[in-house]
Amino acid sequence: MLNIEKTLQSVRDLLDRLGKEGVEFTLVESEYSDYVADIRGPNKVYVFLDCSIRPNGTFVWRDYDHHKGVCDFDEFRVRIITLTANKYLDKAKDKRKKWASLCEGTDTPMPESLAVAVSDMENKANRLKALLEPDDPPLLDGRDIAILKELKPYGVVKTAEESQRLRELGVLERRYYIDQVFDALTDKGEKALEFASHVERTKRRRTS
Repeated sequence: MLNIEKTLQSVRDLLDRLGKEGVEFTLVESEYSDYVADIRGPNKVYVFLDCSIRPNGTFVWRDYDHHKGVCDFDEFRVRIITLTANKYLDKAKDKRKKWASLCEGTDTPMPESLAVAVSDMENKANRLKALLEPDDPPLLDGRDIAILKELKPYGVVKTAEESQRLRELGVLERRYYIDQVFDALTDKGEKALEFASHVERTKRRRTS
């Protein structure tokens, strides 16, 4: 089986698994000669602005947060699961925020239908994140990337709170050597930085 055939089968299996969680991505033949297939997202869940697969099995994508990148299937799997889960958490958070605003700060319970909808979004996000493998790295934001890149050998992340948070993410570990205490990147942290290196910031379009 050719590499691209293996990649396409892996994508079909992944999208089928996401579909079982109620997230319907579709794999379609690409309209462009440079790509063999495009991946289209579900309605009202804006994950990728566009995402295509090249003949060599790599993925070319752009998201709605002004990022773009090229990656292999393993990284794409982590991205599509994590970004989709985060979108559902954002939608749930937004609905909670809007309800709180309507209630002008009073502690008023949400109507049952709204509470169920919000709970469903949060549960779906948790089920999606459960699809990640234990050694899959998190998708770091710019601040965390900078912290990890600036960490020197035998150094410590500047604040205890930041060090603890990054250790809980699994990208840092506390090490001890004789009388020294320092923070060091884990394998997951190294992989997270590798994923981050594949991402570029895109220019925002000007609006008239």
